[in-house]
Amino acid sequence: MPTGGRAPIRGALAAVLAATIAVVLSGCFMIPLVDGRSPFDDPVGSSESDIEKAISPIQAALDESGAGGDRWHLVAESASENCEGPCNLYVAVRVEPADVHDPDRWVSEEVLRETLIAVVPVAESQRVDVAVVSGYRKNEYGGLVSAELSTAVESLFGERVRSDQFSATSDESYGDAEVHAFTRTHTNVLASMGLG
Repeated sequence: MPTGGRAPIRGALAAVLAATIAVVLSGCFMIPLVDGRSPFDDPVGSSESDIEKAISPIQAALDESGAGGDRWHLVAESASENCEGPCNLYVAVRVEPADVHDPDRWVSEEVLRETLIAVVPVAESQRVDVAVVSGYRKNEYGGLVSAELSTAVESLFGERVRSDQFSATSDESYGDAEVHAFTRTHTNVLASMGLG
């Protein structure tokens, strides 16, 4: 029985399959590129415009809360984990010393708690992740003066915790720490932190 008629059909099916895969892959790479992100970023992750739109209400919540008091500036800004590969864009809330000459740079547990209570619900409503991190300011000599979050993080969460809703890490030897709330994809994150 002649089989010559099947070869063109197989070739056409292979061409359609290849074209479909190319369109799907180019769409996955193009969505982040159009937004100015790495082509390897998650195409359904937060976009630059999502983050920019969320910064203003998060900053307003920080200002209204007064969580920083007179000792700390709380500044919301765009951040990413890595734009060499997946960007994983999120809003970073930087806790910065108000006075670069103040020798006590340890952020209290209460300041961290009030900051999280202020920003996590807003980040949830904006569908973006948010992290509270140590911030830095320059002194008059050009040196960097940082806020130290590690004691506050350990008081609230322990040295290291990670769940589907949030992560908290602390390195007391460097005073470095952060709390990252995965509010783009989860709700009731404050409750999972034990703060709501």
